[in-house]
Amino acid sequence: MSRRPSDWNPEFAHITRVFPRRLEEMMGSMTFTQLSLLSGVSVGTLTNWRHGRTIPDLCCLYSVCTVLDASIDWIIGLDEPQQVASDTQPSASDTQPAEKNES
Repeated sequence: MSRRPSDWNPEFAHITRVFPRRLEEMMGSMTFTQLSLLSGVSVGTLTNWRHGRTIPDLCCLYSVCTVLDASIDWIIGLDEPQQVASDTQPSASDTQPAEKNES
């Protein structure tokens, strides 16, 4: 069953809390203009990410992480625990292949 956009609130909140801080950490002394020129992501988009108004799409995130030499998992906070409703997460039986019976 697919999830509605409103079901993504916990993930959105987590990313908008972690991502801006880590983006600035990886940028160091680089400006948004410099990052924009190197990554192809507009300054306006980078500013929206910084203020938690929007989250990056995958292609833009990939480009920025490539420029900053950062892991996508790390920069969006997959290394930190988050509270997500258990009924929206797949169970282990949904994600693991069934064991084969060998005869």
